[in-house]
Amino acid sequence: MSEEYNSPLNTHGIKCFNSAGMGVKLSPLLHISSATVLPPNARLVVTSGQTGMLEDLSYPSSLVEQFDLAFANVEASLAAAGVQGGFRAVYQMTSYHVGGLSGGEVDEAMQFVVEKYFGENRPAWTGVGVAELYGEAKIEVTAYATLMN
Repeated sequence: MSEEYNSPLNTHGIKCFNSAGMGVKLSPLLHISSATVLPPNARLVVTSGQTGMLEDLSYPSSLVEQFDLAFANVEASLAAAGVQGGFRAVYQMTSYHVGGLSGGEVDEAMQFVVEKYFGENRPAWTGVGVAELYGEAKIEVTAYATLMN
């Protein structure tokens, strides 16, 4: 049986669920939801893929800094579209990672961005390992958020 849980997204009318067993166990570990249900009055905002690129179009060598900038760039895109609350309004996202999805510096970078950007929110989140991304990017993030009327 699935488990609906209290989420910051509830203030937007979004319901969050975790599947029984593995979903309930992975939710706090990976900071994810198994599924989200949007209300009929929600307006959706989708960002293009955002990388950890600096304003001068270069990339920092630090993986943690690239992750931080990628998530900051997603928040800037959301704000430009009128989304309030940044990642606290994100109900689904996909992150693409060069060089693996876990271990060492990747785990450190993921922990940093989760603590900095998500608060108690746990969006439905898919991580994908890829061979390469644009430029020297090590991460790219696409986010789906709600813009309530």
